[in-house]
Amino acid sequence: MKKDINDGIENRNSTSQDILMDRVNQAFNKVAQDVRGMVAESTVKKSNR
Repeated sequence: MKKDINDGIENRNSTSQDILMDRVNQAFNKVAQDVRGMVAESTVKKSNR
């Protein structure tokens, strides 16, 4: 996962705040994607009962 977070941050003109916000946004998007997957999985399990 560390490589994913660092992808696209190589721009030397970015400020440290831009880099930090990019990492925060990537982490948030990953968590949101994981939660969507868990909700979808839970919905499938409930519909199979």
